[in-house]
Amino acid sequence: MNERLKFFRYAEISDADKIINIFNDNKWLSKYKHAYIQSKIKKNECIYESGVIINFTLVKKKFNIGNISVYPNNTLLDQIIRENLSLKNTYAHHVFTKFLNCTTGNTYLIVDINNHRAINFYEKVKMVKLDEYISKDEKKKKLIFVYYKNYNMDLN
Repeated sequence: MNERLKFFRYAEISDADKIINIFNDNKWLSKYKHAYIQSKIKKNECIYESGVIINFTLVKKKFNIGNISVYPNNTLLDQIIRENLSLKNTYAHHVFTKFLNCTTGNTYLIVDINNHRAINFYEKVKMVKLDEYISKDEKKKKLIFVYYKNYNMDLN
């Protein structure tokens, strides 16, 4: 595991019921089942910090999303959600910014083209829209975003 990712509070199996309830209350994430959440927790791919849940995958093998190739040593964001969406706070922005700065390589994600709240959030944290495609499983239009790490070390 990336050493920088050790700075997060990871979900524990005892958090699974609470996390699945948060997912079930969200129209975009309610399709995910308990077994999926438990699997992400067991693999240390589920951060649960300050009421923010981030599920992710460290890419080990090249794969394609639409016309975009994602290579090893990058990160795929699976889901991000915050509990108590009715409350106005910046926890999601703070935890996600920390996540982006700590992940391996660039961070990619897929979002439904109609999920305007998420799209606005991703644009706010300086993610870039790469492409759009029709998903094979849901037959819905999706957007692909990426957060490029800044590797420019020019000290002049």
